[in-house]
Amino acid sequence: MQNIYAFNCQGSDANQRIVEKNMLQGIDQIYDLYIYLLNTLLIQKDIAQNKIEIAKTKNLPTQEDLNPNLKFVNNRILHFLSINNELQTYNANNSQLTWDIYDTYPNNIFKSLVESDLYKDYMANPNSSLTEDKEFITKFFIDFIADNDSLSDWFEGIQIYWADDLHIANTMVYNTIQSFTAKSHENLRLFKVYKDDDDEQFVSDLFRRVLQHQSETKKIIGELAENWELDRIAAIDLIILEMAITEFKYFPSIPTKVSINEYIELAKNYSTEKSRIFVNGILDKSLKKLKNENQINKFGRGLIEN
Repeated sequence: MQNIYAFNCQGSDANQRIVEKNMLQGIDQIYDLYIYLLNTLLIQKDIAQNKIEIAKTKNLPTQEDLNPNLKFVNNRILHFLSINNELQTYNANNSQLTWDIYDTYPNNIFKSLVESDLYKDYMANPNSSLTEDKEFITKFFIDFIADNDSLSDWFEGIQIYWADDLHIANTMVYNTIQSFTAKSHENLRLFKVYKDDDDEQFVSDLFRRVLQHQSETKKIIGELAENWELDRIAAIDLIILEMAITEFKYFPSIPTKVSINEYIELAKNYSTEKSRIFVNGILDKSLKKLKNENQINKFGRGLIEN
């Protein structure tokens, strides 16, 4: 959606190949954001260990300094991340995605964590289990990292598109935390942006076909948008409609209900409430029109839809 908008804004100077290349590069960079977030979580263990070692070197260390509570640094989820070969290898080749234990943002997060009831209750519980460790890290990630406005601004400053991609990367981190089991080991595969090669190919196919059939889909929208000239329809709403209608007609393996749900969700996130209602109405009308004209044939994985 964003890159079709970028292509349209460039007008006669638009180079489809370059825009598509930038789009695919941007999608690949979601994995970098995912790794950055995992490292934001993992550096908390290093910060905690460093503070423990510093406390032991005090001139007059307390018993708590000499015999610290190691429950946090021994958290099983943090341990699984620390030994993960894929994460270590990627970090070795992409050091710009890692943190230092003295960096401001992770230290601010750690400070907020240790002052929280979540941390105090966790550390005070003498029992220890993978389930408890997972629940604690999940809650920690959601409340202190995923929902951290300052950190979001930091990521956006590095890569402007990460502001829109953050929810995807956050979901990938959440799923990674949930995937760990007692049998997890250093070779556990991390999550990918694309689930398979077909998923990756779909991105390019959709982008190309939306542009290829733009005049055709705009004609359909113009016929159905009563009392609305095309130039009065918000640019993003128009692109959402073009993408959905393209899926209706030229992607036979995608059920129309799936397309409608996805694009209404896009309208909900990127447009107004009125836009969502407008998009829903036009998609409903276009689907009926295309079915009546026998322009929709769906199949694949047991799906037959005419």
